[in-house]
Amino acid sequence: MYNFRAMNTTIATYYLNEQHNRQTEAWFRHVENTLSRFLPESELSQLNRTENTPFLPSDVLYEAVAAADRFYYETDGVFNPYLGRDICRLGYDRSFEKIESGNVEIQNQFLTNKEAPAEIDPKMRMITIHGAMIDLGGIGKGWTAQQAANQLSKKTPFGGIAAGGDIIVWGMPKENWNINISTPESWDKQLFSFKLDRPAGIATSSTVKRSWKDKNGQTHHHILDPRTHESSQSDLIQVSVIAPDLAVAEVYAKCMIILGWEKGIEWVLEKRKDLGIVGVKNDHSIVTGGAIRDYSSEGLIYYGERTVHSHS
Repeated sequence: MYNFRAMNTTIATYYLNEQHNRQTEAWFRHVENTLSRFLPESELSQLNRTENTPFLPSDVLYEAVAAADRFYYETDGVFNPYLGRDICRLGYDRSFEKIESGNVEIQNQFLTNKEAPAEIDPKMRMITIHGAMIDLGGIGKGWTAQQAANQLSKKTPFGGIAAGGDIIVWGMPKENWNINISTPESWDKQLFSFKLDRPAGIATSSTVKRSWKDKNGQTHHHILDPRTHESSQSDLIQVSVIAPDLAVAEVYAKCMIILGWEKGIEWVLEKRKDLGIVGVKNDHSIVTGGAIRDYSSEGLIYYGERTVHSHS
C-alpha cells in the first residue's frame, strides 16, 4: 500500500509498483491544481470568474465539467454541480479544515440560475457558465480516481485506489477484494464490510463528517438540496453506493441523501438497475437495496448492534 495526501484526504493505492504509484500521485495533484475551487489560480477558479463568456479549458477541466453536467441532466438536477455560490454562502468557502465551526456567518441571499446554468460545446470543447459557480467536490475526486483506474488497468492486471470515501478496484487478486465502510461518526470505526466478486467503484457520502455550525448554532453540511439551496434534511445521514463506475457511485450516493430513503431508492432504481445501495438513517438503522448481491454474493457483514431493513 502507498499513501499520499491530495484533495484534502489521504489517497491509498494497492498492488501498484513504484512507478505507477508516482504517476497516480502526480495525476491527483495535477487534477487538484486544475479543479480546486479553493485555489484562486486553479483553472476552475478562472472559469468561475467568467460570466456568459465562452471559456476554452484544458482537457482535464473540460472532461470533468462535461461529466458533471451529464449527471446534472441524467438526474434531473438532483445532482447539481452549479451550487458553488450556495455552498460558499453557507460557510464552505475554504478548505474544510480551515472552517471555524461555531464562528461561521451565514448569508441569506442566494443566486443560482436554474435554467441552463452552463453550456458545454462538444465540438469547440468550450464551456460557458450563466449565473452559476461550479463546485465539483466529491465527483471531482471520484472522477479523478476512475480516470486513473482506467489507465492503470491497461498496465497492471489488478489494483485499487482509496480516496476518502471513494474506492475503485479493477481486476481480481487471488483473494477477492475486502471492502470496509466506516460509521458516519468516525473513520476509525467499521460499520460493515463485504467481499467483492468483481471490479467496482464504491462511494460513501455522509452528512456528518463534513459538517459545521454557524454563529447561531445551526448545523450545516456539504450536500446541498438543489430544491432549497440548503444542506439536505432527509432521513439519511450516510449512503454507500456500489456501481460499475466510481463517478456514478459518487453521484447517486449524494442523490440518495438528498431524496431520502423511500423516495430515493425508488427513483434511483428506476434510473439505474446496476447499483447496490446501503443507507444509514437518522435513527442509525441500516437500509439496503438494489443489486448488492450482483457485486458480493456473500452479502454484507455488520459490526455492532444494527437494525437492518432490506428493500426488495
